Amino acid sequence: MIAIIAWRNVWRNKGRSLVVIGAMVVGIWAMAFGGGFMKSFLVGYVSSSIKHETSNGQIHHPEFTQDYDIQYTIRDYLSVIRFLETTASVEDVTSRSLVNGMIASSRQATGVKIVGINPDEEAKVTELNSLVHEGTYFEGTSSNPVLIGNKLAEKLKVNVGSKVVLTFQDADGTITAGRFRVVGTLKATSPTISETTAFTLKTDLNRLLNIGDNIHEIAYTTLPETDDEELAKILKAKFPDDQVESWKELSPVLVFMEQWMASILKMLIVIIMSALAFGIVNTMLMAVLERVRELGMLMALGMKRVKVFFMIMLETIYLSTVGGPLGLLIGYATVSYFGTSGIDLTDYSEGLEAIGYESILYPVLQPMDYLQIVVGVVLTAFLASIYPAWKAIKLRPIDALHTI
Repeated sequence: MIAIIAWRNVWRNKGRSLVVIGAMVVGIWAMAFGGGFMKSFLVGYVSSSIKHETSNGQIHHPEFTQDYDIQYTIRDYLSVIRFLETTASVEDVTSRSLVNGMIASSRQATGVKIVGINPDEEAKVTELNSLVHEGTYFEGTSSNPVLIGNKLAEKLKVNVGSKVVLTFQDADGTITAGRFRVVGTLKATSPTISETTAFTLKTDLNRLLNIGDNIHEIAYTTLPETDDEELAKILKAKFPDDQVESWKELSPVLVFMEQWMASILKMLIVIIMSALAFGIVNTMLMAVLERVRELGMLMALGMKRVKVFFMIMLETIYLSTVGGPLGLLIGYATVSYFGTSGIDLTDYSEGLEAIGYESILYPVLQPMDYLQIVVGVVLTAFLASIYPAWKAIKLRPIDALHTI
């Protein structure tokens, strides 16, 4: 009976109830879409970093990453690669040679990380070929080809077809140099790729380093839904003499950004829910004050105060159960639509790319994010209903009956 009376009371003043429901719909939609839009920055940045830089995991000699000493190559790397290729959760594998050195043109010189790659393997793991801005991706028969970032090319004042000299120490500690031809430039949001890295053929670099067929790094990608941390533990147990790191260990800043974004999303939920709570409290207090005489009459006729309390609470919860799901549904539809088509921010691409973000963003929310919103709506409705209900039961029937 109380539930039926509460439902009818909600619609006694349809205009006021619809305003509250509309405010809830807009607030929850804004929370869902705003959260999805904010997460799109994080997801785009993290996925781009994993795809083009860290991969899902990397393997090195334990001493190599301390100062990039080229003598520390991976022991029995063929066994490691074979194991990865036969692991069900691993998608693709590539091996690299690495050395820090100098790159010089006829006009400029700068420090650079030189990466020797197998072009076909690298294209599968990092999609490096998709970043080619000008020129080609190691196509043709050019001797000693090299790919460099577009910003590095600007700094060196070179173009596709120009020659550059790479200088570094070989395995014997002797300073060696090689003349390479720029066959292409890369355009990436990552400053590491666009400004400080040069990619050569692994065979060319190994010959100059005098390290034979040895390698310094193995990178691998995994299938979706793979637990990269768990896979890293398995690889560490299998190859205890090697240093195995997942992308979270390779780039702690990405982990920090994930945690930071989760905190921002929670703050957004709290702010919007607080605004909704004030609106609900204000509306229900108005409803209580308009019905002082009516509530006094009910209590005078014998309705227990606890029933009055629950009646007011139910009215508030009914408003939330109508507005909440509707706002969540519209928010889900909006996030899903733009999550597929994307939000084009090409007009701001230069600024976004300068800080490592893509110019097209794809809003995304995980099921847990929607669950947080649902829990937030329920808690807000419950807490916002307490004060108006408490005010209602504090009325004295004799005074309420004399209220005009």
